[in-house]
Amino acid sequence: MGKGIFIAGTDTDVGKTFITAGLNYSFRKANYKCCSYKPVQSGGIKKNTSFIPGDIEFIKKLVPIDEPYEKMNCYCLKEEVSPHLAAELEDVEIDTKKIIEGFNYLKEKYHYTLVEGAGGLIVPLIRDKYYIYHLIKDLNLPVLLVARAGVGTINHTVLTCEFAKHKGINIKGIIINGYTKDFCQKDNIDIIAKITGIPIVCVMPQIKTDDFSDIKNCYKEHIDLNKILNLCF
Repeated sequence: MGKGIFIAGTDTDVGKTFITAGLNYSFRKANYKCCSYKPVQSGGIKKNTSFIPGDIEFIKKLVPIDEPYEKMNCYCLKEEVSPHLAAELEDVEIDTKKIIEGFNYLKEKYHYTLVEGAGGLIVPLIRDKYYIYHLIKDLNLPVLLVARAGVGTINHTVLTCEFAKHKGINIKGIIINGYTKDFCQKDNIDIIAKITGIPIVCVMPQIKTDDFSDIKNCYKEHIDLNKILNLCF
């Protein structure tokens, strides 16, 4: 049976998918069987008569994972809003047992399964009942937290870490995404590390290209897989 890592974010659009793709690529380069799992995707991409998860599509383009969309994504919803609301608008009932079963299926097949969250830890999957942090606890996975590099990230990141601690969730490492070497960003990173006491496992530069070769080279340069494995397991 394989292992899993939960890729959480301080917010939406912090680069969880980009980082998840990079980790998947890094695991595969190290000869591990690895797969991504996006339990709930809102804002799906319409293809023919159905919707496909854009996050998984990006990862499958970058890394050739021979797994159908429906095994890598449990719920793909139309509206690009919080998952609980997107589900309500489509009259879809989120079944958390189905999500967990989907993860267990992949865990049986792969050395590592990377579970990507939706937004931050307090994003609801079921209104008033079930949030992303509940899913992390139910899956019982180590967490890597993706955070922005720029202004505002100290508050968002530290609050996320404190909330996680309050809920009994152990964040193993922080990944800073979108680093531009701006004078304030290095200070942001130093302060986050000092306040939280959580290792900064990766500082990923801002990427302004769609060329997969360039993106893969960036992953090779900046992702230290051994460091991540040692922290998580």
